[in-house]
Amino acid sequence: MLKAFIKSILNEIIIVITCILLFLLIFFLFNLPLSAFLLGAGIMLFIMIIYWLVQLSGFKEQVQMADTIHELEHELQQVKSDQTEYQANVENYFLTWVHQMKTPITASKLLLERNEDNVVNRVRQEIIQIDNYTSLALSYLKLMNQETDMSFSKVKINDIVRPLIMKYSIQFIDQKTKIHYERCENEILTDAQWCSIMIEQILNNALKYARGKDIWIAFDQQQQVLTIRDNGVGISQADLPKIFDKGYSGYNGRLNANSSGIGLFIVKHISQHLHHYVDVQSELNKGTAFSIYFPKNN
Repeated sequence: MLKAFIKSILNEIIIVITCILLFLLIFFLFNLPLSAFLLGAGIMLFIMIIYWLVQLSGFKEQVQMADTIHELEHELQQVKSDQTEYQANVENYFLTWVHQMKTPITASKLLLERNEDNVVNRVRQEIIQIDNYTSLALSYLKLMNQETDMSFSKVKINDIVRPLIMKYSIQFIDQKTKIHYERCENEILTDAQWCSIMIEQILNNALKYARGKDIWIAFDQQQQVLTIRDNGVGISQADLPKIFDKGYSGYNGRLNANSSGIGLFIVKHISQHLHHYVDVQSELNKGTAFSIYFPKNN
């Protein structure tokens, strides 16, 4: 900063030096006392030094103000960039969401128009899918908000898992998918609402790809791990590293029209917010196991 200040007053320094040299020449030509010249030059330098010190103080304020303006402009640009990205993400997601919503709505209309058996249960299933998509949309918007808070408390495994099994009981019955779960009263430290959304998406995923087969839900108290396992179609090794990416549905997703690639993306982000590590093990045509690791020390 000092170099920049000196550069800004360089013309003034040159003028002062020129004046002193001119006075020195005059004193030399007229044979005037050198002491008078030194006194005059000293007074001039003293006044200029005080003037430059005052200027330096103002120069520092200008530099600080310029730095502040630059930082604010950078922050404003970052906010604009984040807002643009947020808007693009929301628009892309809701285009997908609208497409998803059309499927169960259209299916419900067709079912109601037909005079077939078990219409009520099948319409209920479509309504559950609509409810799930709506919950996904709300969860997605909340997760996009960086200020979303988490409220941790001790919750029983059964209080989270049991309502989800009851919610999807119609699908289990209609698809003839067997659910294996023993009532678990063990407690975990988590945010009950977000944890429920995370488990629901994994369970919903298992229902899609283990249709007519088996799903196991078990809790390991010693390791504090909840595992949701199925013996469905499984996930290929090529797709496995990408299943948590937004919009990625993989080979199985391309076979399933209801797959959007958003559910597991939300699972990943909730697990990061809650610090509940999620691991997945799978083998094609043999099944998939999702494991959620909760804090061991409550």
